[in-house]
Amino acid sequence: MKKSAMRCLALGLSAAALFSLAACGGEENTATGESSDPSGIPAAESMAPESAAAAESDTAPSQVPESGTPQDPGQPVQARGSDQQAIPSTKAEILTLYTQVMNKAKSEKPAYQKIEYQEITERNFDSGAVNTVLKLAGLFMTTEEKATKNPEQHAKGADMTYFPVYEGSAGCLINPADADKAIEKASCRALSDGNYEIVITLKQETNPEPLISYHGQMFSPISKKVIDQEIEKLGVVNAEYYSVTYHDCTATLVFNPNNHQIVSLGQKMYCLIEAKGTIDMVLHFDIDGNATLENTLQITNFQY
Repeated sequence: MKKSAMRCLALGLSAAALFSLAACGGEENTATGESSDPSGIPAAESMAPESAAAAESDTAPSQVPESGTPQDPGQPVQARGSDQQAIPSTKAEILTLYTQVMNKAKSEKPAYQKIEYQEITERNFDSGAVNTVLKLAGLFMTTEEKATKNPEQHAKGADMTYFPVYEGSAGCLINPADADKAIEKASCRALSDGNYEIVITLKQETNPEPLISYHGQMFSPISKKVIDQEIEKLGVVNAEYYSVTYHDCTATLVFNPNNHQIVSLGQKMYCLIEAKGTIDMVLHFDIDGNATLENTLQITNFQY
């Protein structure tokens, strides 16, 4: 019984290395890990309901601001005939505003609270043993309950290397000129409390590299090279083939339109992991199928 348990544990770790790495960019935890809020409930959950004022862009043709060219992310989006911040409508405009807000946070280094967790939501392998192993792998991931009870606290002025793009020089690196190529749909709307909400969903990419791919310029996907290195270290996973497809990955940004200070940032990544090969220990398991892993990031309690 003891030997069987150890084998399952080792197999679970092997699977976890492949599946958890695929959804997380390997961010170092430099926070205190202590919550200043006894309830552990993210501030975003108490947000006021949204108003009906909204503008959305999900059409295929590329659209740009009225000037005819995408706006420079370093220049504010100009209100049209009003002192109030204009609500952008095109993908390029929405991406420009998103980048402005993210860059402001990147440079001003506010304090914030962060929780991040993973879950394998689907297991579709031919081998029942592999599906069982994936269930065990879930035990080694951070659950929503654990993350919420022990959120990371980042102090004001702390290192922003990992916010939110892994080792990114800016809060978002996608060029507005590439908005139609990168973005599946985007929307910006005014909420009833006066804040704005931007929601951006990227088009799917397979094996996106950090800082190079569109996902790597807004999120923090793990490099395939890093996954290869981890598999090699384990020595028991023989991957004939595998791929990680990021799809429906969405960033939700709530901010004050008057000063561009963030209220909350949420990022959801969906990863379809397809693999074929074997796991060879005392027992031999064939790998052939796919699984879906979700990674959730919530950043709240910003203090500028």
